[in-house]
Amino acid sequence: AVFPLWKQFRMEQSAHDLLGVDLYAMQSFAEWPPKTSITHWAGIEKLDGLEYPEEWISQKLSGGTYARFIHRGTQAEFPKTMAMIFTEWLPSSPYQYDFSRMQFQIMSADYVMNDPESEEFVFIPIAQ
Repeated sequence: AVFPLWKQFRMEQSAHDLLGVDLYAMQSFAEWPPKTSITHWAGIEKLDGLEYPEEWISQKLSGGTYARFIHRGTQAEFPKTMAMIFTEWLPSSPYQYDFSRMQFQIMSADYVMNDPESEEFVFIPIAQ
């Protein structure tokens, strides 16, 4: 599911000489915890002056309010960060998850999935 998606995307990114651009992971789901499938996207920021493969689609993130968190650690530790957000932070905040918008993460261009020093910014769509 997610890891094969990223492996394929990184290979295509390299083949099209589009390395050096921040990575975006986006997810869409209808409830938390998800009882149905989660839709995942792997991408990079679209920058002026770069040419992108025709078969790649453009996905625009919606505006609105997002809570921002930093995940530090390996990708295997990421579920702990998400559990903290959904079981501790969100229930004690005045906000609700906004299921009409995508959740996303931004990782630097040199992000290494299994590096314990890696960081990714997690953006959770919220509404009051």
